[in-house]
Amino acid sequence: PIVNEDSQLMTAQSVADVEIGTQNAKQVIASLTRPEHYSCKIENTLYYQGGSSVLYCRQYVLDGAVRTDTLTSAGSVQSTLLRDGDTVYAWNIGENQAYQGRWGDFTDDAAAMLPTYEDVLAENVTLTAAGRENIDYDPCIRVEFEQNDYRCIYHISAATGLLKQAAFYSGDTLARLVKVNDLATDAPDDTYFELPNGQSILGENH
Repeated sequence: PIVNEDSQLMTAQSVADVEIGTQNAKQVIASLTRPEHYSCKIENTLYYQGGSSVLYCRQYVLDGAVRTDTLTSAGSVQSTLLRDGDTVYAWNIGENQAYQGRWGDFTDDAAAMLPTYEDVLAENVTLTAAGRENIDYDPCIRVEFEQNDYRCIYHISAATGLLKQAAFYSGDTLARLVKVNDLATDAPDDTYFELPNGQSILGENH
């Protein structure tokens, strides 16, 4: 199913009609498609002995261009990465010039501290559990697997085709929890894709 504003409920219903287990979860996940445009907030909690720390990002996606803001705990922007194709622009808040460079092998998910859920489709990933579970009323596909000495649990939204939550355990101890909140599939405003000097990276059709 193709995911966009008009077909999200249809996509969720299509997945709801399928009994999900370890034998077919990868095929169901592979059938999902990320929206062409959306925005969301990513909350990344790292747990350590005696405490935890939280990192925040906000990401905007529009027609292949991606903006990733690193946020303070209060929600204000600290720094920005703006990618257009293989070109990346980066600047800190208050700067009127952007660094321009080559994006290379870096990923938009990595910029937002998100695990790339499509990695579970690799042949070397063996699912140990799979099923469905609602998170915040969002119908999700839940998969569990072992990777790099961690037990990983991903929840992937059947309604949006995006990661909803990911948890990483070292033994029985939670080491990292990623949550995707405030998801909107409306097209982000064009102003989010402007450089500090006001120049837009979007094409002439915007």
